[in-house]
Amino acid sequence: MASLCAWVDESMRIRGAEVPIHFLGASIGSSEPAEASVLLRQLAPRGNKLHWRDLGANGKARAAALLPQLGLRHVVVSAAPLVPAKQKRARGLSFERLLWELAQREVARVVVESRSPSQDRKDLKRVDGLRSRAVIPRDMRVEWVPGIEDPMLWAPDLVRGALGDAYVDRVDAPPALAEQVTRIDIKLA
Repeated sequence: MASLCAWVDESMRIRGAEVPIHFLGASIGSSEPAEASVLLRQLAPRGNKLHWRDLGANGKARAAALLPQLGLRHVVVSAAPLVPAKQKRARGLSFERLLWELAQREVARVVVESRSPSQDRKDLKRVDGLRSRAVIPRDMRVEWVPGIEDPMLWAPDLVRGALGDAYVDRVDAPPALAEQVTRIDIKLA
């Protein structure tokens, strides 16, 4: 059996949302997803990272149609209501729950989109804490990579974008995508 890898990305929906929300998502697949990577690159502007927010209606429709073809499973943790002053807390709770979920699915390698060196160091400290508390296994490899370098990081961005749009518009996510997503909601007090 091929080892599983997860690619992780995050976003917030504040504008247009009745209740501000934080999304942290992972796309799970084999550790060598060559075909999925090629398909994602075809959607991206030449030489740039693919972002859901940058796609127009036609681009979003193409991306939503492509996602079910990638052979990935997705886990999205949402935390609401998001209070900007407590954004770090929301991210921390979401990050812990997502890594636990990935460990339950026997994911061996996690690639997190790099934010800044100081934020990545804080994430690493959180991962070390999760390992020491046995929330995740010691041998789960977690690394931070710039989004432009790994097109597989674009998959969770697209999934979260589609779910975020559905959330703001108060509609269901596209059925073919919804079948591939496990969503975990965290209520923030």
